[in-house]
Amino acid sequence: MKSSIEQTPESWYRLRLFNYLRGSIALSFTVIYYNGWLEGLIFHSNLNPDLFATVALAYMVLSAVIAVFLHIQKPDLETQVIIQTMVDIACITMLMHATGGVRTGVGMLLIINIAMSALFLQRRIAILFAAIATLAIIAEQIYAQFVFFSNTPGFTQAGLLGILIFLSAILTSYTSERLMKSELMAEEASQQLESIVQMNEHIIRNMRTGIMVLRNNGRILMANNSSCELLGCSKIDTNTRLEDISPELYQRFQDWIDNGIQNHQTIQQAQGLPDLQPGFSRVDSPEIKDYEESGRTLIFLEDATQLAQRFQQVKLASLGRLTASIAHEIRNPLAAINHAGQLLQETSVEEADRKLTGIINTQVLRLNGIVENVLQLSRQQRGTPETIELLPWLQEFREEFISTQKLHAYQIDIKIHPRDLRVLFDPGQLHQVMWNLCSNAINHSGMDSGNIMITIQGSTDDDYGQPYIDIIDNGSGIDEKTRSQIFEPFFTTSSSGTGLGLYITKEVIESNRAKIRYIAPPAGGTCFRISFQLAQ
Repeated sequence: MKSSIEQTPESWYRLRLFNYLRGSIALSFTVIYYNGWLEGLIFHSNLNPDLFATVALAYMVLSAVIAVFLHIQKPDLETQVIIQTMVDIACITMLMHATGGVRTGVGMLLIINIAMSALFLQRRIAILFAAIATLAIIAEQIYAQFVFFSNTPGFTQAGLLGILIFLSAILTSYTSERLMKSELMAEEASQQLESIVQMNEHIIRNMRTGIMVLRNNGRILMANNSSCELLGCSKIDTNTRLEDISPELYQRFQDWIDNGIQNHQTIQQAQGLPDLQPGFSRVDSPEIKDYEESGRTLIFLEDATQLAQRFQQVKLASLGRLTASIAHEIRNPLAAINHAGQLLQETSVEEADRKLTGIINTQVLRLNGIVENVLQLSRQQRGTPETIELLPWLQEFREEFISTQKLHAYQIDIKIHPRDLRVLFDPGQLHQVMWNLCSNAINHSGMDSGNIMITIQGSTDDDYGQPYIDIIDNGSGIDEKTRSQIFEPFFTTSSSGTGLGLYITKEVIESNRAKIRYIAPPAGGTCFRISFQLAQ
């Protein structure tokens, strides 16, 4: 028979508790009999001690057998409840008969047993057993009338007991159904809440913005994946302190705790890690007890490079619209000036005039170069990073570069370790970046091209496992005053330069989520380091 009761561990546990009660009642009756207390407790002429002892022992043995079946959970739960209820009705009715009938009060135990059974059974089955129990009580009274001629009829008490059994079965069944519905609703609400919590946790952990929650004493309570990536940590747990992984961010956090003022300056991190733009927000009110220690603060971490890129894209969009509208108007006069200068240079016989027209043509070409660079900058698109194996790619680039610049192969030395080092970058834009940096090494070295030596060395950062390449030349280097301005637009130390080369290079590199920095080599010269994303 297939059970209609939900066979949960809790249901089996409650049924075992019910059987413990059954066994305790049977054991109590057995103890009462063997200690000779039965005659002292029940004064009735129809008392049958032998039947009482036999039924009490049988009831106790049946409780033990039921305990075994409950342990192995066979047969199903509903079948066991039905069998146990029948056993209770039969044993308690016979115990009631052995003690003299309904007036002794033993039959009141049926109220408890039927009510307990109603917790597990459907309402119609519970009412059926209430009817069976009532009929058993009445049948016992009828049987007693035929067996014991001196027995006083107790049909009124039997009827009242039957009514109580029916009421207990109905009320218990109704209450059980209400409790089951409430439990089901609570379980569904709990599952929905758990689903929402899991979804929120998933969203927070996979947000691009770094999210951290920490005590005001600096102990981290929670950190999502983005914050781990931004801070260069493989794992952040509840035993981690902020000052151990980022002293600069911890100092900024302490300054905010002390004065409550948001400092919007970016935090420069170690080589290979993005600059941070932090934001702070209180989770707990400052009025709570022990706020300085137990108060919680929410920290938002943004990649300052990406923020700068967003602002830059807005500026480039405006610049693109501007340059598109005036490029034609600028180029036409420049072309006319250049053409007129060439004609004057061809017809001039005076050396001074030829020199002046040469200056005109040179400056016209420079202005045209500036327009071309601005147009290129405004049309610059975000890179599509691909996995590049550096060594063969750089070797191919070297062959093309030395052929164009008329250099020797030994003048560009490539050192990559490990040899299978891979990076993520747009190949076309990496070619543009490398060409610009190597060309700058030649044009700004102040040396004869035959003496130029360029070293391209790549490896992986020991602290963060981030791949990088260094482009090093043996030129005169960059003085300390100029270093802070080399990536600014239109800044140049050359009379023929436009000042946009390194600026465009930096924008291209950052559009691929990489970074470029200038490093002063101890032996002199110039070194630019490009830190890439690690190709998986």
